[in-house]
Amino acid sequence: MIRIILIFTFFFNFSSKAYSEIAQKIINNLENSNNYNFKFTQIINKKKETGNCILVFDRKINCKYDKSGKILISDGINLIIKNSNSDIPNFYKLEDTSFYKLLDKRYLINEIRSNEIERENGKIFIFIDYQNIYIKVFFDKKKLYLEGWQTTDIYNNSVFTEIRIQEVNKIIDKNLFDIKKFN
Repeated sequence: MIRIILIFTFFFNFSSKAYSEIAQKIINNLENSNNYNFKFTQIINKKKETGNCILVFDRKINCKYDKSGKILISDGINLIIKNSNSDIPNFYKLEDTSFYKLLDKRYLINEIRSNEIERENGKIFIFIDYQNIYIKVFFDKKKLYLEGWQTTDIYNNSVFTEIRIQEVNKIIDKNLFDIKKFN
């Protein structure tokens, strides 16, 4: 019986140490990253879209969808989504969306520190609850960079976004996030 308790204690201590090391490496990657240039695959209610984004961790993002021509831009305060078949973009307050927290690396770091890193089906992730918006944030299991998220959009659709980082800390043109040109 003592042997079983010792094995269980050793396994538990080893496994929590491994998870705390993973969490620290994810935090280090976030702290050392100002921006990502990435390709994405997004699935909304079984409809798949792809594209490219530039994410800056001061709540800014600029995404262009490949086939639909849709764009998604945040200037850190507002978010616009413009479809290619409309001249009028949809404007949203960023704080009313899950992007408000996903694009804030300080918030992500604090959530990693205060939540448990979980594993399921070969994926590493944390759960975030922001204003009753539940976000599952995934991290690459090799390099431990942000790998995607799963949440619901403003229309209550299930959204899964997988990202493949192409570059980290690229020099970014700040005009990419200027939404005034859409007013």
